[in-house]
Amino acid sequence: MSFRERGVEPADGYTANGFVVRPLVPADVVLDHDAVMASRDFLFHWEQDPPYPPEDFSVDDNLADLVQMDGEHRGGTRDTYTVMNADESQVLGCVYVIPGDDRMFRSAVVTSHDGTDLSTVDATVAFWVRPSTWSDGFERTLLDSLLAWLRDDWSLESPVIVTNEHLDHQIATIESLGLTRRFAYDRDQDMYTSFAYA
Repeated sequence: MSFRERGVEPADGYTANGFVVRPLVPADVVLDHDAVMASRDFLFHWEQDPPYPPEDFSVDDNLADLVQMDGEHRGGTRDTYTVMNADESQVLGCVYVIPGDDRMFRSAVVTSHDGTDLSTVDATVAFWVRPSTWSDGFERTLLDSLLAWLRDDWSLESPVIVTNEHLDHQIATIESLGLTRRFAYDRDQDMYTSFAYA
């Protein structure tokens, strides 16, 4: 069920100290492509869809992805946000807000770590930033601001932050903000077990 079918209106985005989070649109294709290719080694494991992005991933290939994501955003089924620097001259990462009953979970084997049931989750949130920003703590800065945004600007009661077991750096960032692993899920097509935190 989409967010709008549940009466949840996706938030517009926000401006923080030194960066902007707003809906990703096809016009962002060149800047987004640059960020994707600069993060290619990380995204290979983050996406769990090898070999994405391939070495020859083109701007046109990326445009096709952005058109699809823009359509999902407009339709209220999935919401994708770009993360840009303050003057919107560089993409720093991406944020995905997905209903808890999204199609990606229908074939998943879910294991609860604390009794949390997937059916109680109203949104799953995944994000990535350029690895070149890790050293200055931007990944943590972004996640901290995302948690406030989800609390204040979305009418969500129980969102979770999703990553996977291979991404030690992202796991450490999530846990550094006091989030606890609630459940794990496995799908046949994935390389790694995914973890959800709240």
